[in-house]
Amino acid sequence: MFKGHELEFECQLCHEPVEFSVLDLEDSEEPLCCSHCQKKYALEDETLRRQLKKFVALCREIHNAEEILSHTSVGIDIGDSRVKVPYRLLLTRLNSTIDLMVGDQPLSIKFRFEPREDLRRIRDE
Repeated sequence: MFKGHELEFECQLCHEPVEFSVLDLEDSEEPLCCSHCQKKYALEDETLRRQLKKFVALCREIHNAEEILSHTSVGIDIGDSRVKVPYRLLLTRLNSTIDLMVGDQPLSIKFRFEPREDLRRIRDE
C-alpha cells in the first residue's frame, strides 16, 4: 500500500478534521467536503496543488527507500546524553505537518506515513 497519502486539515468552520487522500486529488477536480459540517474546500490554488504533487513524489521516494530508512535513526542530544530515535518511529508516532500558504491564508496539513490500521495493530500486539 502506498504510504503517506492520507492527510487532514482543520475545518475553518467547525474545527473538525477534514481528511483526504492526495491520490484522490490527482484524479479529481471535486472540492473536498467536511464530513461534519459539509463545508466545501476547493483546492484550486495552483501553488497548493503543485506542492501537494511534490509531497506525493516525496512519499513515493520515502516508500521506495523504506529498506534503507528502516536502519536509520535521528540522534537527539540532551545534555550529556544522546537518544537515537528510529526514523520509522518518527514517521508513525509524531504529529507531522506541512505548513503551506494558500493565497494569504496559512494551511497546516497533518500527515502520517503509516496507515492507521498498522498503528492499531502495533498497539494491540
